[in-house]
Amino acid sequence: MSRRDTLSLDEFALAARKQAVRGDEDRGSDLVSTDPNSDRTSPDRSDLRQEARKALRRMKRERVKGQSCFVNVNLDRPTKRRLKLAAFHDDTTMQAIVEAAIVKYLDELGL
Repeated sequence: MSRRDTLSLDEFALAARKQAVRGDEDRGSDLVSTDPNSDRTSPDRSDLRQEARKALRRMKRERVKGQSCFVNVNLDRPTKRRLKLAAFHDDTTMQAIVEAAIVKYLDELGL
């Protein structure tokens, strides 16, 4: 690499850094008000944080409740092609078709 191919720091445009709100321990917090007229020491901020924590816990619980178990199934190419085609024509997902087929099969067996 010759001297002409190197770049100096002065050749790059740099953006100004954002100023942190004073008294804020969590620099990345989305709950920090950027309004200069707002009261930064109000007790509402701690209430907002507490509500945000509760909402996050609720969201995590709901995600775990709705979490599904995956089944890894090997399909030969013609079967996979037929499954994809059926999903396309029925405007549904392959997962929905496979799930319905499994449920029907288990119901027929009485399991």
